[in-house]
Amino acid sequence: MVIVDKSGVHHLEVRCCHCPNAMSPDIQMFRHGFLPASFNRPKTVFTFQVLDDFLLDNLECGTSAMNYYSKLRQMTSSMFPHLVPDQYRELMRVARQWRQLKTMKWHGFGHGSNSSTAGDLALFCLALTLAIIRTSSWKYTRSFVMHGNFKAEHLHPIKPLDEVWLSDGLGFMVGKDSRFLEMVPELTIIPGIGLWHVHGHQDSCYVWYASNFIEGIGRINGEIMETLWA
Repeated sequence: MVIVDKSGVHHLEVRCCHCPNAMSPDIQMFRHGFLPASFNRPKTVFTFQVLDDFLLDNLECGTSAMNYYSKLRQMTSSMFPHLVPDQYRELMRVARQWRQLKTMKWHGFGHGSNSSTAGDLALFCLALTLAIIRTSSWKYTRSFVMHGNFKAEHLHPIKPLDEVWLSDGLGFMVGKDSRFLEMVPELTIIPGIGLWHVHGHQDSCYVWYASNFIEGIGRINGEIMETLWA
């Protein structure tokens, strides 16, 4: 079996217990700190330590899965890294599953049978809740932000119907079938330009389209799309 760890990629013989009362092979691997890349006949497993390390590197250092696994191959065989098994695709899939499992655990869904619903994986904001309770007439404005990310155009999946949604609408972003993604015909649209980009336009655009001067919009910069992907 191929075992991917922080120390490198290893080939070890693994035998699961087949006693009458033994747990299934995947549960046995979980108990020993391994997350299998497949569950029917697993031939590759990732240690919990390497998955935690990759997610931390990806978050803090911006390390991609390809670069991280390339590092593991170099650590395994600095002279012949190309001979180390390429489990790059498995790492991408298992890392998504591991991130989802950790998120579910942090929000109290790790040991229960109850399933999460929309917004259950978002952090609770006590200040906002108290403001809604104490305000007799709560006023808000819906904002739609568009941004041209030409790099993201190359990230469209080849087969979108085969994509698996792990947290569709469970966090801060609405689900792909949410009613909030639809623009009703009677909606009044007030155009605006983000506070960072508006300075690259004409001087007259600032007083016309800066969010500072749009009534009811609140204190937002209108640049949320770029901060998500930048």
